[in-house]
Amino acid sequence: MNYSCIIIEDQPDVAQFLAQYLIANGRYSIMGMAHDMDTGRSLLASVEPDLILLDVYFPNGNGLDLLSELRTQSIKSDIMLLTAAREVHILERAMQLGICDFLVKPILIPRLEQALSNFESRQQQLADVSELTQSVVDTVLKPTSANSGANSGTKGTPRLPKGVDSLTLEKIRTVFRSDNQQSLTAQKVGDVVGVSRSTARRYLEFLLESGELCVDHTYGTIGRPERCYRLGKTDK
Repeated sequence: MNYSCIIIEDQPDVAQFLAQYLIANGRYSIMGMAHDMDTGRSLLASVEPDLILLDVYFPNGNGLDLLSELRTQSIKSDIMLLTAAREVHILERAMQLGICDFLVKPILIPRLEQALSNFESRQQQLADVSELTQSVVDTVLKPTSANSGANSGTKGTPRLPKGVDSLTLEKIRTVFRSDNQQSLTAQKVGDVVGVSRSTARRYLEFLLESGELCVDHTYGTIGRPERCYRLGKTDK
């Protein structure tokens, strides 16, 4: 199934990255890109895509205002907000206006993948039913795997600390499972998974504390010690 998409993002490099990523996905057609609110409005006046990727802060306005306008016009497109905003009221307002997801910049590839997967799953579920049942509603509205269980503390699953989500954690585990003999720095793991060195280091230290990884210290050409992580237990 192919989904149409419009990207409204004031940073051209971010918009181009998103467009290339969606095209490479193979299931999306980019119907247009806009770097300001007025161009975005013009695009949406002629096209109603399946999905809109919408920034919040623009030099000439606020994406939440555009989102409100679209809902007033009964445009049914699913909308994902992309923002560097950290204010809680932004998320609260976005939820009231019916966003399908909320991605905080800098956007992590695993989180973007999960957002797209959730969107596609909802689209397919609704397309495959002729009438609602409670099970259909529960399936469509169930918590996303990016959030469910991340801090749930369910039996058999340790409570994850703030700043560690289950999806990224599993991606990092997979890196080590692919070759259980490898010893990797935080920079290398970050490059493979698509996150910063500091983010990778946070997850690696969590896995170290939980006993899944051990750490070795190596010395580079200038003599600075570097932590290398691998599967196994650290010798006491």
